[in-house]
Amino acid sequence: MRAAGVLCAFVACSTSGTVVPLPGGGAGDAGHAEASVDAGSAETSVDAGSCTVGKGVPVPATERVSNGHPLLPPKWAFGILWGSYYDQVGSTYAQGGNLLDAAAKLRAEYAGDLMWIDSSWLWHDYSASGADKYICFAFDSTVFPDPQGMIATLRQEHFHFGVWEWPWMDHGCQYFATATTDRYFVMNGTQPALAMGGWHGDPNPAEFDFTNPAAVTWWTGLNAPFATLGLDFLKLDTVAGQQETPVTSGGGAFFDATKSYTHERNAAAYAVTKLWAAANDPDAEMNGARGFVMPKAPSPGNDQLPGWWTDDRAATFAGMQSEMVAASQLDTPDSAAYWCGDTGGYDGTPTDEVYVRWLEYTTFTPLQEFFGSKTDSVGARFPWLYGTQAQQIQKTYADLRYRLLPFRYSNALAAYEASPVAYPVTWIGSTQLLVGSGDSVILVQPVTTAGATTASVQLPAGSWIHYWSGTSYPGGSVANVAAPIDQEPIFVKAGAIIPMGPSMQWVDQVPADPLTLDVYPAAGASTSYTLYEDDGRSEGYLGGAYATTRFSCDAGATGSAHPVVTIDAQKTARYAFTGQLACRTYVLELHGQTAAPAGVSRDSRAVPMVSASAFSGGGVSEGWYYDAAAQIVWTRFPLASSASTRVSLE
Repeated sequence: MRAAGVLCAFVACSTSGTVVPLPGGGAGDAGHAEASVDAGSAETSVDAGSCTVGKGVPVPATERVSNGHPLLPPKWAFGILWGSYYDQVGSTYAQGGNLLDAAAKLRAEYAGDLMWIDSSWLWHDYSASGADKYICFAFDSTVFPDPQGMIATLRQEHFHFGVWEWPWMDHGCQYFATATTDRYFVMNGTQPALAMGGWHGDPNPAEFDFTNPAAVTWWTGLNAPFATLGLDFLKLDTVAGQQETPVTSGGGAFFDATKSYTHERNAAAYAVTKLWAAANDPDAEMNGARGFVMPKAPSPGNDQLPGWWTDDRAATFAGMQSEMVAASQLDTPDSAAYWCGDTGGYDGTPTDEVYVRWLEYTTFTPLQEFFGSKTDSVGARFPWLYGTQAQQIQKTYADLRYRLLPFRYSNALAAYEASPVAYPVTWIGSTQLLVGSGDSVILVQPVTTAGATTASVQLPAGSWIHYWSGTSYPGGSVANVAAPIDQEPIFVKAGAIIPMGPSMQWVDQVPADPLTLDVYPAAGASTSYTLYEDDGRSEGYLGGAYATTRFSCDAGATGSAHPVVTIDAQKTARYAFTGQLACRTYVLELHGQTAAPAGVSRDSRAVPMVSASAFSGGGVSEGWYYDAAAQIVWTRFPLASSASTRVSLE
């Protein structure tokens, strides 16, 4: 039986532990930190008018140089990414799917940050030849009569935009003759060396030669108009073996055989995805734009081009298992730290059960993308294509994903800054994910068996708390836990400090304020977590435009009878960044407290005890209460970022 209130650790709940809608914040969160609060000592109080949001400063280009660790995509890529074969008119070729209608429904009822279109942006009829369309750098006007207006509408709705591309051009495209004459293709003498296995239009297209700088400039120029309209993402199809067929089967030669064709292609696409932000985002203009691509072919140093896709998989539990195996082989310099698969599977149509179990799994992967095939499915994986229960579960886990954004994004920044690289998401074999590292880790074991309602989880070293029941298990043991359709097996490492933000429909819809620290004290130990923050849009972090805040929990390591949580003053690495908060409200959520404390003090000053209703209603700026059913002590207080504070249970 689930302990009441434990679910409140990550999703919005009432004080009795019942899940309730909470559009503006998480459990115990009541809107944003107000500048008018005035509580506590002079060192830790926030006075009226003092809470400001910082502005970025220029970081010299000479300092914005990669240290070789995985580069970050834009912060919005850590949200939810929606792909489809939908079009602008809801044609029969798109099974009636209208992209703008889908975007409006997502924004009204769900969450997401990206809408991208697969090959149907080039030609509407998947089964017909379309012999001159793939790829001829033009929207199919039959089903996309106004792409500029469409993309503008998506951006107004806070969606980024992207399309699918492959590295080939069909005969008959208006640019084909120029590319042949100027040798922008991989060539066999005076003619293009043809690729093998094209599955759209021309089965033997010509291949852009990305090892030729002149060809890259030309190809970039053909893509640049889309970036001007608002494109800032490219999904890159084909693997290395397909890209090499003009040489291995077509008798051709690359312009520069010393270069990695795959890397040069991925790098060119990555540069294109930076163009929109570089021209439209002041922070990206000032400190360099970030790009975002999803290739599926490894290349030397590919982690400097963030993004990855684990290829097409069957929309079955077996397909989910094979995707997990593929994902578990990533986290290498030649692949990616930021990866995802097609949630729900690509080939075929998933059952509601497969859809739910897959989305529960990908809630915790670095990126999360929903997409499905067109030829034997509906060309999308939008929630409303599934049953009522599946829709509600998707909403619950989407809220969890966005509330965990401070933790997940901080882990990404830490992976760049720390040595050796601590990948944000790692694997135990190919069946368990570890989100985070060090003291603060979430373990997830996706359910991949039809009809399963229980799971046996082999736990690694440490002590682990079952997220749904609050039961503690020792490391090295097997935890046999309930796993109904809405409960993926999730465990939190004892000692973890998980920072969580308010609920959102898209990344940075609101600041991470209030910031909830979800604390799982480890008896007799002192543990810590360092929060990394930056503007999320520019490459300023490469030169030190980020800040850190260290949180620690002493649960008896130094002789204290009760947990003591310390928040250190924020430290700016080198440069200020846009969005840097001068203050915020903190909500501490201390688990495992079997009895109410005699009191709570902050910096040796008593914090007032308040009722559960007053706390959750947001009527107090500082106070604490004890949830006996959940065995959680909740504490809220405002804090200037420049100050430190110490919260003790008495």
